[in-house]
Order: sequence, then C-alpha cells, then structure tokens
Amino acid sequence: MHMHGVYLPFNMLTRKQSFRGDTLTVVDFATDDALADQTEIEWVKQGWVQHVLRACALLSLVSVSMNTPKTFEICDELRYITLCIDIVCGMVFTAETVAQVRVNGCIKAETPYLKSRWGRFDFSMTFFIWVSVVLQIVEMAVYDKEAMMDTMRSTFLSILRTPRPLIMIRIGRMFFKFQLPANRVKTIFKRSSQQIYNVTLFFLFFMSLYGILGVQFFGALSYHCVTPSTNHSDVSINDLAVPDTHCMSTANGSGYRCPEGMECMKLDLDKHQRGFNGFDEFATSFFTVYEAASQEGWVFMMYKAQDSLNTFRGLFYFTTLIFFLAWLVKNVFIAVITETFAEIRVQFAQMWGTRNVIPNDDTLHVLKGDDSGWKLVMIDENKPRGTAPHFCQLILQSSAFHIVMLVMVLANALTAGSLRFKHDGRNREDFTTEFRYAEIAFTILFDLEALFKIWCLGFKGYFRRSLHKFELLLAIGTTFHILPSLYHTQLTYFQVLRVVRLIKASPMLEEFVYKIFGPGKKLGSLIIFTMCLLIITSSISLQLFCYVTELKKFDTFPEVFMGMFQILTQEGWVEVKDEVSTDLSRRNMYILGELFFTLYHLFVTMVMPPLRTSSCD
Repeated sequence: MHMHGVYLPFNMLTRKQSFRGDTLTVVDFATDDALADQTEIEWVKQGWVQHVLRACALLSLVSVSMNTPKTFEICDELRYITLCIDIVCGMVFTAETVAQVRVNGCIKAETPYLKSRWGRFDFSMTFFIWVSVVLQIVEMAVYDKEAMMDTMRSTFLSILRTPRPLIMIRIGRMFFKFQLPANRVKTIFKRSSQQIYNVTLFFLFFMSLYGILGVQFFGALSYHCVTPSTNHSDVSINDLAVPDTHCMSTANGSGYRCPEGMECMKLDLDKHQRGFNGFDEFATSFFTVYEAASQEGWVFMMYKAQDSLNTFRGLFYFTTLIFFLAWLVKNVFIAVITETFAEIRVQFAQMWGTRNVIPNDDTLHVLKGDDSGWKLVMIDENKPRGTAPHFCQLILQSSAFHIVMLVMVLANALTAGSLRFKHDGRNREDFTTEFRYAEIAFTILFDLEALFKIWCLGFKGYFRRSLHKFELLLAIGTTFHILPSLYHTQLTYFQVLRVVRLIKASPMLEEFVYKIFGPGKKLGSLIIFTMCLLIITSSISLQLFCYVTELKKFDTFPEVFMGMFQILTQEGWVEVKDEVSTDLSRRNMYILGELFFTLYHLFVTMVMPPLRTSSCD
C-alpha cells in the first residue's frame, strides 16, 4: 500500500499562542496596560521605562536577599550597597506611582490607580521598600549595635521586609500578557474559585475532625519512664530512659509498662523540650494531624499513643487517618485542583475560537498512514541543505548509517562500563591509560559524524533539530575531555551523557521521553517557575528567621535556599520545622514556624503537582 502524506503545519496540531482577527471587549492581564486605555503613550508606558522598572524589581529582590546580619558580617560593604539599591529602587517606583496617579487618578477617577489589583500590588511593594530603607537607616544609625540586634531579635522587625520578595511577580508579569473578554474571565474564575473553595473546606473538615478526635482520644502524652528519684518539674536527660519512652499511667490496659528500676511519671516539660507534635490542644493537634498526613514520621506518633494508652486506640486512629487524609482526601484535593486548571485552560481555548495560526517553518510535520494507522513525522528531517555530494546525502538518509552510529554509541558505553579499579596502591591513571586510547578513537569518530552531518545539512539545517545541538555539545565537551590535562576532570560527564543517544534506538522510548519532558520552552518554563518559587520562599523565610541566632540554616541566602529545596523534595521537612519551632519557642513565636512551613509544604505537595501537570499538557 502506498503511503499517503498530508502536509500540515505542526502548529495546527498543537496549542500555540495566537491572535484573533475580530475585536472584543477585553480584560488585559498585562503589567500596566490594564490601568487605562490612553490615546497617548505616557513615558511610564514606554518600553525602555518598563525594562528599567523590571531591572529595579530584580535589584530589589537581590538586595532583600542579602539583607541579613550574617551577610553583613561577612562583607560589611554590602550594608551600604543594599541601602543604595533600595533607595534607588524606591525612587524609581515612587516616580512611576506618581505618574500613574496623575494619569489615572488615585481613588475617585474613572480608572483609579488604587482600584486596580496590579496598582495596589505595585504600591504596596513601593511602600515596603521605603519601610525597609527606614529600618536599615535606623539600624546603621544606632551607636549600640548589640542593643539594636537584641531589639530586632525580640521584636521581629525584619518581618516588615518579608513581603518584598513578592516583587519578583512583577518580573514575571512580562511573560503573562494576554487579552480576554472580561465577563467570561470573571465567570471562569468565579466557578473555579468555588470548586477550590469547596475542596479546601472538604480537606479542612477532615483535618479538624481528626484534630478534635486526637484531643479526645489521647490528650497530653506526658507520662514517661524515669528513674524513681526524678523531680517531675526539674528533669534532666539522665533521668529519662534510653531511648525516651512513653508509658501507661494506670495498671489496667495494654499500654507500655516501664522496666524494673524505672517508674511511670507525669513530667512538666516545655514544648521546646518535648517537641511540637502531640494532642494537648486543638491547635497542636491540628498541625500534628497534617504532619502525620504527610506520612513523615507518623509512625513515631502512633508508637507514643500506643505506649501511653490502650494499643487499639492509636492503631485505629492513625490507620484511618492515613487512609482518609493521606490517601483519599489528599488525592481528591489534588485531582480537583488539576481538573480546575484543566477546565480553565479549555475555557480559554474556547474563547480564542478560530485562530489565525502564527506560521512557523521550523515545525512543519507530515501525517503519514498505512494499514496500521496514522502517525506524525517531521518533514524531510534530513533534507539536503549543505554542500555535500548527492551520495553523501544518501548515506546520511539511510537507516544503515544511523544504526551503525547507535552501535558505536553502545560500544562506547560498554567500553566505559568495563573500567574497573583495584585498590592495590596503583595510581588511578594506571587503570585508565588503555581506556583513554579507546575514548580518543570514539571521540574522533563522533566528531567526524557531527562534521559530516553539518556538511550534508548545512549549519541552518543542522541546528534546526535539538538532538543535533545535543550531539554537537557532547562532541565539543568530549573533545576537550581527551586532552591529557583535562581527562580526569568534570568533563567526564560529557562522555557519560553520550549514552543518552541510545534513546533513538527505540521510537516508543523517544516518544515517551518527548512526552515527559516536552518541548524546551515548556520544560524551561516549568524550571523557571520552580526556581522563582524557591527564590521567593527562601527570601521570605530569610527575613522571618535571620535574627534568630540559633538558626544557622537561615544566616545567608544560599543556606536558606538549600533548606527550602529540601522541603520541596518532601525530604525531612518535619526536622526543619521542628528545629525552627524549637528556637522560636524561647520567644513564644513557635506558631510562626509551624504555620509557615506547614503552608509551604502544603503548597509544594498539593498545588505544585497540578501546576506541573497543567503546564505539561
């Protein structure tokens, strides 16, 4: 059967940003265009001014990320640099605010500045920049630095700087600019917000239910196995069992009994001594329920409950909690959020309707079909565009050429994988000498392959495919790697990554990888979104806890960034939360740490997965 080809632009088969030919009454989610429809372009709307404003927003973010006592201790000059940056940024944003108010009015105009959501946001960011400037001038003007540091630690005045990292949203607004009908947009967001509101109530109901049940079932788990001479109000670590063990105070029941030489005693311990999870009151129980629902260390809480009371209570409570909250309710929450984002995307696509597709010659594909079905194939991916003779073009387009190169990649991987070291006192170079000669041969072969493809396809044709760019990067990296002075360096990664080319051996695997990672723009936007989230949350937590001297993880921005990334991976977030809450409990501010890290973990576990799914669809 002959193959039938229908040539279509790839854009018609995928969703692309496009334009309409008709005119609509629209709502603009642009940076500042939503404030007014002016017949003349004011200076604040000009392109170079917008670039200056975004640069100032980025500088403001950098400044607030460096504004910590430990950072100034490392480099005292940064104290004056950050102050100058904040003053300049504050003056620029103030000038923009004044210009916007003069053009649009403040409150009682047709399109007042402060009645616009973006206007209020920009004004608040300007306000907090000036608050930060005043606070830093006071810190630098006070003669007694130690007294000022004590004041900052006791009053948490640095909290006034915490909203400033949100100015990064202003930088991202330049990538989020489109126009939609106002009434339709309001309807979509109203319906979507109602769905999110309902599922949030559903989640909070089960959280509150298990929080109340925990208080009623267990209460304060304050009985411990201690030595007989222990003073319940003055307990040292030597008085406790090793490890610290909870026990059942009554003679009847299936709880834990203290061993001989120890007795079960109720101890008066502070929260920073006994921890911040438990069922003493509803607030503590509520956070404990969420901690258990995250499946991070929940078994230890179950063991405490089983040791302190009848075993069946703890077993029943925590088994049902994991089933309903961790598995059922949490997944329902994520599913509803995912469906809501998908519905918003579909509604937007319907509003765009029939679209004039923006042409893109770089994404032309062809539909080819036979008895087995239809499939999308790139049009003439090996189309001759270079200066090579015709027979070279035929070699490049042949299946044998590609199979031979894949076999060479496999041979290179097997050769590198056969390297083995022996700990017999010989140098590392003694084991890699022969393998280096083999690597030189493979590198020359793949360099010639890259040059051959460029010769046949031309530079423009060669660089049209992402795979060719990857192959060229590996060729350049491995070429430097075979140099004697660079052979045992990090350039070895280029040699190792060469095995990735074997994905081409399986079309199904290649299609699967493409679906997982998607086009570079989608993957890049997802990485940028994740990095922006980490930067914003790191800067906020830095200003919240940088004056707590016991918290070494919050001294500088790099340390905070790694801590936030750890929580993003959902690895050991309870330890970070408990460490912060323990140090804040000495100032009776532990609820701040509990609330901040719980909300952050809730966002990265329940809201970010739907966002990732939505961005990859």
